[in-house]
Amino acid sequence: MERAAELARDSHARTRHAAVLVRDGSLLAWGTNGVPFPGEDHCYCKFGERGDHDQCRTHAEQRAITLAREGDGWRGLQGSKLIYVRLGADDSVRLEDPHFCARCSRMALSLGVAEWIFALSDGLASYSSADYDKIAQLSW
Repeated sequence: MERAAELARDSHARTRHAAVLVRDGSLLAWGTNGVPFPGEDHCYCKFGERGDHDQCRTHAEQRAITLAREGDGWRGLQGSKLIYVRLGADDSVRLEDPHFCARCSRMALSLGVAEWIFALSDGLASYSSADYDKIAQLSW
């Protein structure tokens, strides 16, 4: 969890979120939210109308999963855990309700990520990917 918070703090994005993928105690990949890299999928922004990607964000979890699955890496995602952190303006970890994203939940579920972990005010919260996906689809 602390590594994810450090990554979010180092992010230059306006909103700082980070995701870390681990399996068997090993770091598989990590990502922060931000403007899409060349060739990276991204939100459906209004780039053509506004001329910038300010509202367009690649999600931290999307970026971590994409990096982890490169080559044969998708095999390593089977049974992995995704640790997700959002920071507040004061650099502290936001400890309110977990963030649910239908797009990222489907990607994680289809590639075998087993669990999502969040830091909340009363400790760590864990959701199986199937449960996370059900909640994310309801909030879509």
